[in-house]
Amino acid sequence: MESKEASGCRDNRGSMLMLLDHHLKLLQRAPQAAQKLHSIQEEHTALLKLHACMQADQGPCPQDTFSPPPEVLQTQPPPSDIEEKPQDFPVIGLLIVGTGGFLLSNLMWKEYSLYSSKSEYATECGGDMKFTFSEFVQYRLDHYFSQSKLAKPILLLGVTFIVILTSSAFMCLSGDHDLSLAMWKSWTYVADPGTHADAEGLWHRWIAFWTTIGGMLVFAMMIGIISESIGEKVDELKKGKSRVIESNHTLMLGWNDKSLAIIQQIALANESEGGGALVVLADRDKEELEDLLRAAVESRENGLRLLGTQVIFRSGNPLAEHELTKVAVETARAVIALSPDGLDPDEADSRMVRQVLSLKGSSLKAHVVVEMQDVDNRDLVNMIGQDMVEVIVAHDVIGRLMIQCARAPGLAHVLENMMGFEGAEFYLKNWPELEGKKFSDITCRFDDAIPIGLKRIQHNEILLNPANDMLIEEGDEIMVLAEDDDSYEVNDGTFPIKHTTLPQIEKYAQPPEKMLFCGWRRDMSDMIKDLESSVAVGSELWLFNTVEMAHRNEMLLDKGNKEELVLKNLTIKNAVGNPIVRKDLMNIVDKEKKETIPLDEFDSVLVLADSVAIEHGADMESSDSRSLASLLIIKDIQKNLREEKIKRGEKIKMTDPISEILDTRTRGLLRVVECAGYVMSNQIVSAAIAQVAECRDLNSVLGELLSSAATNEPQLIPITYYLDVDSTTDNPCSFWDVCRQARLRNEVAIGYKPEDVQWAQCARTLLNPPDKAEPRVWKKDDQLVVIAE
Repeated sequence: MESKEASGCRDNRGSMLMLLDHHLKLLQRAPQAAQKLHSIQEEHTALLKLHACMQADQGPCPQDTFSPPPEVLQTQPPPSDIEEKPQDFPVIGLLIVGTGGFLLSNLMWKEYSLYSSKSEYATECGGDMKFTFSEFVQYRLDHYFSQSKLAKPILLLGVTFIVILTSSAFMCLSGDHDLSLAMWKSWTYVADPGTHADAEGLWHRWIAFWTTIGGMLVFAMMIGIISESIGEKVDELKKGKSRVIESNHTLMLGWNDKSLAIIQQIALANESEGGGALVVLADRDKEELEDLLRAAVESRENGLRLLGTQVIFRSGNPLAEHELTKVAVETARAVIALSPDGLDPDEADSRMVRQVLSLKGSSLKAHVVVEMQDVDNRDLVNMIGQDMVEVIVAHDVIGRLMIQCARAPGLAHVLENMMGFEGAEFYLKNWPELEGKKFSDITCRFDDAIPIGLKRIQHNEILLNPANDMLIEEGDEIMVLAEDDDSYEVNDGTFPIKHTTLPQIEKYAQPPEKMLFCGWRRDMSDMIKDLESSVAVGSELWLFNTVEMAHRNEMLLDKGNKEELVLKNLTIKNAVGNPIVRKDLMNIVDKEKKETIPLDEFDSVLVLADSVAIEHGADMESSDSRSLASLLIIKDIQKNLREEKIKRGEKIKMTDPISEILDTRTRGLLRVVECAGYVMSNQIVSAAIAQVAECRDLNSVLGELLSSAATNEPQLIPITYYLDVDSTTDNPCSFWDVCRQARLRNEVAIGYKPEDVQWAQCARTLLNPPDKAEPRVWKKDDQLVVIAE
């Protein structure tokens, strides 16, 4: 029989075990057992007393040493009745292990078979074909990584599965865990390194330690993969590979030396609307293009102003249809296709043909402005593009422009103001109240605009400087020069017209001219033909450049693409020399007749952006540096020659050289050295492209003003051709009076240049002057800007 004391001690031990188990359950549901914290503390104190009694072997502990709470006694069976529950069958664990093992073993078997076959073949071939197993593993990893974006995540899952499976296997060998619990604990060791601190026993701690190390490596791989994926996505966005979500935007395809100037003009056009969107797709790095734009905006010299326009760059091939879809070509309002730099003109134009075909294959609703280099290829693009395309031949425009400006100094300022969106530009609008009137009757009907032409709706044509008696029909639109499309209205027509007669001036007899072209252009043959049609018989053109005589005729024929020059009015004089070498400029000699001519004997001197230097790698900046150096040397030589003639009492010619400038930033340098004779050729052509992009009807107008086949062109004519200047001292005439006089000559007066104002400071009156009805006293050296045949 067991003594009562021993039985009580045994009961106390059983109570202690029940209480420990009760505490464990309370801790597991701590949020629900917070209100029992006080009772737990009391029970824990009693448990400590019992433990001290048992350790000291003080005999039987009193029955009242401690008593478990009633709920423990109700819920816990006596220790003798506690039986171990059978372990759950590890279905989930076996399913995971089976699936993962099957996939992994299948992959390993395929790779091993591939390794065996390749190893056998390498052994048969011998020599350098043999490879090691590590080389094979590297090769296959490289294959998977390059073929699939999921290779890295799958590798990560595989490594994680192997770590968990290995750890679970060792735990199951200890006999303390079933497969499901072992896998769960292994996962906790992998996912949270802190959980391995709760492991008990040397064997379990050893397993937990190495599993945690494997988990740290797995998570390091995971962080690396995630970081790399995010980095690749950011790099992809930086490279401009994402899709553009825009509508009613201007799309520019390609990039060349005119792009920044076009961006400026589009921004000026969008200014009245609060800005807009301009999307650029070019086969160049997006970050490089953004750096170019940022540098242009931050430039202190003629910095580019975006004026609220958002410029979006995308990198890609403009000839690819899927790239065009990426930049929302279907919803664009206008498309500008720029000719690539650095290519042969025919090759560049062939790319433009393919560009038009790519655009035609898309669902394009907008018109396309195509820049081309050779006028002979224009018909091909027009045939392919039909009504979709507006072609601008840049070289044809620039060549014509340079000749006009060389023969009429100051005209470059007129064209620069006319082409751009700063100041006055072209607008078309229907005015029902003016229908039925003659074109000559509307000369003074706009206070803030100047009518220069008509768009005949019935005939779908635009007439520049139409006949005085042409009637404005229903629906016809009047073309004007104005500040903005909403800046002008029709007045009441009450302006009193002074009836004055035109001065009786005989038709000006044009004398023979001597012209000097410094440098070489690819379209030199076209420029000579254009010049031939506008000069008097006996005129001379001196070609001074570095091209050797033996190659000049071949270059004029453009490898057989041009016809032989047949000249009646013009004689070509060939001189070889470097336009930036003072010694060569002071001794210009005709190589054929050994004839020498000084620089002060020329009626006009034109410094061209040398295409030979550009073909040898010169960019806009270096080309402008050459032109600027040549311009300054010529001016200095002319100054010295004139001073010598003045000392000798001889007659002198006042001729300022004109230089072609490509980069707008060079304009500031020209002002520093006080050079007014320059033509911003790229600026004017870029403005023309932007004008046509905004209104396609203007292509025919600009073509008539600037092309070699022009019937009407801007001219500078002395005011004495329209007014008796002496009589205006006592009877001042307004600008409208002068406009009426110009209409009597079938000309359109669009502005004037006062004799006492420099060209750079007369932009206010040069086009669409204000206060047209205000009388002013005209001076004999005032010049009228007109559009005339």
